[in-house]
Amino acid sequence: MHKNEEFILGNVSLHLQLSTALEVMTQIICNASHPPGAAQLAASLELPVRHVRKLLRALAAGGLLKPHEDYQDCWTCTRAPHAISLADIYYCLTDAHEESAASCGVPHADAAASGADLLLMQATVSINQIVLQHLQRFDLGRLKAAESAMLFTASLREKARALSGAMMS
Repeated sequence: MHKNEEFILGNVSLHLQLSTALEVMTQIICNASHPPGAAQLAASLELPVRHVRKLLRALAAGGLLKPHEDYQDCWTCTRAPHAISLADIYYCLTDAHEESAASCGVPHADAAASGADLLLMQATVSINQIVLQHLQRFDLGRLKAAESAMLFTASLREKARALSGAMMS
C-alpha cells in the first residue's frame, strides 16, 4: 500500500525547511511587538538553536529579515507580511543551499550526462516553475487575517457561552 505524502516540489527535506521557515516567519510576524529570540524560536520548534540561527541568517540574506534594533538575537521583517510570499521564503532557502554547496566545493551534477537525465531535469524544472508560480500567490498577510479571524471566532464563542450561562441562570 502506498502512503500518499504531499511535499512541495516532491522533496521531503525542502518541504521541512520551508515549513520550518514559515513557522519562524509566522512567529516573528505575529509577535512583532515582542519578537521572540532565536533560543525561544528553537524551543518552540523543538530544534537546535544553531539550526534556527542558520535559518534566520538565510532569511536575512534573502532580504526578508533584519536584526532587531533593540533586542539582541531577535529579528524583524523587512517588509509587510502581505509583501512576502512563500516563494520569497523558498528562494532564501535555495540560495542559502547553493551558497553552502559552492563554498564546500561540492561539484554540480552533470545533468546532460544522458538523454534520460536531461528529460527528467527538464520535467523537474517545468514542474518547479509551476509550483513557484502558485507559491507567489500565497503571501504572509494571510497569517494576520487568519489570526484575526481566530480571535474574532473565540470572542464570539465566549459571548455565546456567557449568554447561554445567563439564560440558564
